[in-house]
Amino acid sequence: MKRLVLPALIALAASGCMRSRAALVNPTEEAGKCELVRTLMREPVPQRFLSELVAGRDGPAPVLVFVRRPEQDMLERLFAGDEPSCGGYNYSVVQQSTTDALVLFLQPLGDGYTFDVQRAAPDELSLGGAPRGTLTKRDGGGWAASSL
Repeated sequence: MKRLVLPALIALAASGCMRSRAALVNPTEEAGKCELVRTLMREPVPQRFLSELVAGRDGPAPVLVFVRRPEQDMLERLFAGDEPSCGGYNYSVVQQSTTDALVLFLQPLGDGYTFDVQRAAPDELSLGGAPRGTLTKRDGGGWAASSL
């Protein structure tokens, strides 16, 4: 039985069934996600939280982005890659943070999302609170945000 394990793994790898996490990243899809985050970061509530977080900090503030799935009691990361290439002069989207970070929660809603924004330490993540606004896909592409 042990002799069959190595040939089976080689066959899976050759057929494309085994893929690294990096192979699953679609650059076009990730760029669309970055546009969504940039749109959201221009809203007043995220800007207020960001300005509080940036005060007294050297370098950009970390921003974590999760998709909330309350029916499954689950949070999942929005970005597939380990190092999202999104950010601005005062923030950088990351997959993990060891300090206080701005946390954006997105919940799917029709052709867009509702969003919540919080400041949280790595050990204080929750499913988020009440929605603070919505993001909708525009007809010509791009995103439009509105606060509630």
